[in-house]
Amino acid sequence: MDPKAKTGLIGGSGILPASAVILGGGRGRRMGGNKLFLAAGETLLIERVLSRVTPWFSEVLIAVGPEDEAPLEILLAPIRDRWPLRVVVDETPGRGPLEGLSRALGSLRTDWAFAIGCDMPLVQEAVLRILWNARTPESDAVCARLDGFLEPLHALYSTSCLPAARRALARGERRLKSFYDEVKVTVVEEESFRFLPGYRRSFGGVNTPEDLLRLLNPRLP
Repeated sequence: MDPKAKTGLIGGSGILPASAVILGGGRGRRMGGNKLFLAAGETLLIERVLSRVTPWFSEVLIAVGPEDEAPLEILLAPIRDRWPLRVVVDETPGRGPLEGLSRALGSLRTDWAFAIGCDMPLVQEAVLRILWNARTPESDAVCARLDGFLEPLHALYSTSCLPAARRALARGERRLKSFYDEVKVTVVEEESFRFLPGYRRSFGGVNTPEDLLRLLNPRLP
C-alpha cells in the first residue's frame, strides 16, 4: 500500500469540515505558571499550536476561564488577522477540561471538533487525519490508544457528545473521559500510527521546564 494512502492524505488533503478546539485551562503548576501565556523562545506556545492547526480547520476555538479572557485577547490582537479565531469562556470556572470542551461543543459552527491542549505544539497532520478517517456513521468520538491508555486530549468529538458531557459536569466530573461510557467512542489503536516517524510527539504536551527546553532544542535527550 502507498504510505500516503495509509495516512489518509490521498483524497483527504485540504481543510477539514471541522473545528479545532484548543483547551487553555489549567494553572500549569509544574511549569510555574499558566501555560496559556507561556513563551517558547520568542514565540508564545499557543501561537506555535495555532500555526500548526489553523491550516487544517475551518475555524479555531480557544476555550479559557473567565480570568484569562482579557489578557488572551490582548495577546491575540496582533495575530487575529492571520487566523479565524474565536475565544469561548467557561460558564463555571474550576471544572477542568470537560467544562472547556462542553463550552466549545456548544459554540461550534461545524459538527466535529478536534480537541487538544494549549501546550501541544507538535501535533501532526498525518496523525490527525488517521483519526478523522477512522470515523464511522455511529461515531460520537474518535480517540487513540497508546500503551493501553486512551488519549482524550488529542481526540475528535462530535456535537452529539454535548448532552453526555453536560450530564457529566452536572455529576461533578472534570475529566474528558468521564462521559465516554455514554457515547460511541471509536478507538484507534497505536498500530495505526507506527509507520509515521515520531507520531508520539503529536500527543505530547509541554508540562515541565525540561519539556520546554527539549521543544526549543530537539537534540536534547
